[in-house]
Amino acid sequence: MVQHKIIKRLETIVVFLMLLVATTAQAKRVVERPYFLGSNNHKLEIERVTLDKKATFLDVKIYQASGEVGIDSHASIMANGVKYDYIGSKQLPKGVFVKVPECGYVAATLRFKPMPETTTEFDFREIADNSGWNIYGVRLDGKRPQADIPQHLLQQAPDKNSKLPATDLNLGKTVVAVRLLGYKPEYKTTLDIIVDNWFSPQRMPFAHDSIGVDGTCRVSANAILPTVATIRINRMEIPFLAVPNDTTTVTIDLPTLTLAATHLFANDSEVKKFVWFEGKHAAVDTGLQSVKTMLDVYGDTFFDDICGMTPLQYRDYVQQIYERLSAAINSNAAIGSATRTLAQNILSMNYASALFGFKNNISMAPMITGKRGVPRADMRIDTLSYFKPLEQLSVLRSKDQRYYHYLSDFTSALRHQYMSADPLLDDIAIGKRLSRSFNRKCPLTEQQIAVAHDSIANDMVRELILANNDDLKSQLSAANKKMEEIKKTANISSLYLSIIDIDPKMSAQQILPTITDKYKGKAVLIDFWNTWCVPCRAAMSAIRPLKEQLHDVVYVYIADASSPVDKWGEMIKTISGVHVRLTKEQAAALAEIHKFSGIPTYFVVNKEGKITYQKTSFPGVETLREQLVSAMR
Repeated sequence: MVQHKIIKRLETIVVFLMLLVATTAQAKRVVERPYFLGSNNHKLEIERVTLDKKATFLDVKIYQASGEVGIDSHASIMANGVKYDYIGSKQLPKGVFVKVPECGYVAATLRFKPMPETTTEFDFREIADNSGWNIYGVRLDGKRPQADIPQHLLQQAPDKNSKLPATDLNLGKTVVAVRLLGYKPEYKTTLDIIVDNWFSPQRMPFAHDSIGVDGTCRVSANAILPTVATIRINRMEIPFLAVPNDTTTVTIDLPTLTLAATHLFANDSEVKKFVWFEGKHAAVDTGLQSVKTMLDVYGDTFFDDICGMTPLQYRDYVQQIYERLSAAINSNAAIGSATRTLAQNILSMNYASALFGFKNNISMAPMITGKRGVPRADMRIDTLSYFKPLEQLSVLRSKDQRYYHYLSDFTSALRHQYMSADPLLDDIAIGKRLSRSFNRKCPLTEQQIAVAHDSIANDMVRELILANNDDLKSQLSAANKKMEEIKKTANISSLYLSIIDIDPKMSAQQILPTITDKYKGKAVLIDFWNTWCVPCRAAMSAIRPLKEQLHDVVYVYIADASSPVDKWGEMIKTISGVHVRLTKEQAAALAEIHKFSGIPTYFVVNKEGKITYQKTSFPGVETLREQLVSAMR
């Protein structure tokens, strides 16, 4: 009887424990691969959300090719107007930056104060001022967000029999009108519309075009020939045909595109369609989307693959890629003949460009990939036999080569042996030399304008370079006015912000002494950064508590002209300290003098004005504290 009672009691305990485990398990709510509405970055992705009574867990991956990553200690999640603070992570401890392994990402579980299990949507905010990695509208109901697509777009039937525009010169403006459905300003969506016309001033991928609060953007650019242009949203690229004196209207389902740009959802069939075109060449533009990855021999692993190759191995490798992509374009039943012709022409020109550039590509591959110990290849070749495959490229003897947006790359002496005689290329070569100053944001001199008039035979080519010159002068004038407004506001009305005016002609050797001499007797922390540098902004957030503790240190922030004036002026309002803006040439010269090649880079300067510490990449708060305290003695 006693034994029977013991067994019964044990059975009761087992049942109780099973119920307890079941109840505990039910207390956790797990959402795999949550959809989201918007993101201001392409690095951090949330793979799983776990809502528990003790905490909310986000399993994330942070994608970055190299360097270090960290999560700001002020990170939080927001749901229904309530803020849930970041507790920490074993993989990414607070205030610690972790080196990215060879796999190209850091996986971590982030712990936050517990949200209610009934939560249906939240925002992940690494930094409150949107300078960190933020993800908006994370859905916990399993429903994929979709924009309301106009019915006439859903019923589109592109004409596969449409024709390509002629390659006759036709100088005029090409207009691109973009509408982002599902857009919200707080998502900080980045948008570039890039139309290359041979002589365009170089555009950084961070000089974003302005998006209206309604999600619309309209851009016009000088054009002289039909060419493949690019809309870049976050990290997703959308090719289209930009034509002089023509308008392309583009409608984009932003929530779907944002999902398609992630590693997590990129292969889902339901996120493949997110863009619609209207205009004369809508059929070609639509077709380009299905072959956009087939237009270039430079794939994701190109430079890894060619490391250590000989020129002949390189040629065979590039030729194999070209033949494979060409076959894929020919067999693609989703495109019309016009798109197929355009795609084959662009691919063939890219192939020729890769062959012509064999020396540079093979030499640069180890540096680009970070591989060490790669033996230097013998670059000697028999030119006639090496470039013999180019004889099969009919596009090199046709005006169809003019569709290629990097046609100006073919202005070297070598191209005369393989390309048909086209006087246009000689004019492009002259214009290309003259327009190099545009990349330095320098308009043409009177002497250069005279050369353009005397040496460029084609009237339209000459007018194009002069039109770009006038546009650059207008942009610089507007930027200078904006800069004066920023300096006036900062130096007069702000107690926590000042700007040191550096003459664009000042030599690099004079810049740091000019800055630090003002603060002899104090320790100085110099932070080299730019508006587009996410690690720079994350590190700035991490050292905020340090700035509050070390009041006697002078904090100097140096950026260059790759940071758009408007964005720089807006961002420095939240960065207390002394701000300096340099030209690209000055910044590059400073980096060469002090032997650093990236940002963020930090200098600690002691009371005597000597640099006592230098580090590229964020060294951590405690290291900076130790160096600054030492410099203050």
